[in-house]
Amino acid sequence: MAGNKQIIIAIDKDGYVKAEVSGVPGPDCKKYLSLIEEIVNGKATDETLTAEYYQQSTSSQNDQTSLNQQNG
Repeated sequence: MAGNKQIIIAIDKDGYVKAEVSGVPGPDCKKYLSLIEEIVNGKATDETLTAEYYQQSTSSQNDQTSLNQQNG
């Protein structure tokens, strides 16, 4: 469905976090990074932009971000 925004956060057994934002046109997905960092109490360490990121803003895009959790 067009217009649905979705954030998927996966945490593996070692505490490695991977987050994916979809349904947000163009670079606007980066606005969600601070929210994701707050949710997992971590900082972004790696970012992968998919081909959809570069498509017209009327289409969905994905932004996958890896974060390091801060323990304590």
